[in-house]
Amino acid sequence: MLRYNNRLFNFILRYLGDRPAAEDLVQEAFIRVYTSAHRFKRMDGVRASSWIFKIAYNLSMNEIKRSRRYQVFCNELDQGSKNHGEKAQSKSIEEWEIKKDIISALNLLPKNQRAALLLRVNEGFLYKEISEILNCSISSVESLIFRARKRLKENLKS
Repeated sequence: MLRYNNRLFNFILRYLGDRPAAEDLVQEAFIRVYTSAHRFKRMDGVRASSWIFKIAYNLSMNEIKRSRRYQVFCNELDQGSKNHGEKAQSKSIEEWEIKKDIISALNLLPKNQRAALLLRVNEGFLYKEISEILNCSISSVESLIFRARKRLKENLKS
């Protein structure tokens, strides 16, 4: 837990865009890791981090299907930027706008592209590990990341 707690939380938070849901899913992920640890020992060639992030990714996908919270987050971000006056004072307005634009652009990406990009850029996973987490081929991961970067650039330009 100490090793992966922050990384899992950041991944899920960026993927879902909902802090309370991310906190809950991190706890749920560790419960599943604990209850399924005996099965992991039998899996050859799979790193613990890949296995843990796969559990977190699957839980996140279930959460999105259940509640579509990321759409609410986008709306709150646009409307709530007015309510963040205190935060805007401690950070420059320009930094806040850039962060808001990046989050909005990320949320416009298809969920599989967003997950692949976040796992690669923020978590530093190798393409092979991402393919295991997302249940797709390495070439699919390469394509997802390429398209995500391209689309993210387009979203940020507009």
